[in-house]
Amino acid sequence: MKHHTTKHHAVRSAVAAGCLALLPLPAAAGGAAPTDNGEDAGQVAFNTHCRSCHSVKPEDNRLGPTLHGIFGASAGQVKGFANYSGGLTPEIKWDEATLDKFLTDPKALASNTTMTPFGGIKDADQRKLIIDYLKTQGAS
Repeated sequence: MKHHTTKHHAVRSAVAAGCLALLPLPAAAGGAAPTDNGEDAGQVAFNTHCRSCHSVKPEDNRLGPTLHGIFGASAGQVKGFANYSGGLTPEIKWDEATLDKFLTDPKALASNTTMTPFGGIKDADQRKLIIDYLKTQGAS
């Protein structure tokens, strides 16, 4: 029986390359690693996990509030957005620790969150990329 090792190896290599393309990019020293299309890894992570409901453009509220200037701001205070979860009060400040906790498990910070079906991001590297990206988006 003749083996098709060359063809089999080529298929396995193509599958492995495809899987590698799905892995998150590591942050480069001094900033996020750029992707092939010019976006940084933080923007890619934001787009993957957040963009379906949020924008980072000023006053661009969608299903969720804009996240422009959210880093350092008080929770529940975005101008023009009123549909906040009950637990998001001005006493909460969006700093690294609070954002990380919320992105890990929104219900841990606001038990009655309306951010469903979003169940959180378990990958700490992805959360850090998003937080670092949000810091650059009109920080207050």
